[in-house]
Amino acid sequence: MVMRGTWTLLMVAVVAFAGMAGAQGFTAQGTPTVKFTGKGPMGFTLVGTTQKLALEDDGKALTFKVPLDTLDTGIALRDRHMKEKYLDTAKFPNAVLVVPRGALKLPQAGQASEGQANGKLTLHGVTKEVPFTYKVQRTGDAHAVTGVLKFNFRDFGVEVPSYAGITVKPDIVVDVAFEAKGS
Repeated sequence: MVMRGTWTLLMVAVVAFAGMAGAQGFTAQGTPTVKFTGKGPMGFTLVGTTQKLALEDDGKALTFKVPLDTLDTGIALRDRHMKEKYLDTAKFPNAVLVVPRGALKLPQAGQASEGQANGKLTLHGVTKEVPFTYKVQRTGDAHAVTGVLKFNFRDFGVEVPSYAGITVKPDIVVDVAFEAKGS
């Protein structure tokens, strides 16, 4: 009887702790914006956007996933070339950034913070540590987040896009804006 009571108490504690851990983790809210920008000759700018961003929080790290098939540059043929020839989204469907929670300065309710941190970016099957900057505005348990990540396509084994004599420079800037709830 004592053993059964102990197991019941232990199970209730585990379930309660798991519930608290999940409640404290971050979850994405609303409609995020992810925009990548590449520059080319004579002022040419290539911009691709998506409103798809998944956020996972295991309590130790935040994992951000962007499904690359959802990127849109505004020109269907360019989208197809980017996805099939350069990013090979059939084989490498996501760009993934993993950031240790301890690397981030999170603000108190009603406050804002900003900083620079490093995360591990996986793109095209290659994982590299990359720096990024971020800003967080907190209202209650809601966090409005913006961030900027810069990387070189070649560092990830991605061929530099070129079409009809226009070659995009390998340096890419990614701007992200999203909302998250949690702490």
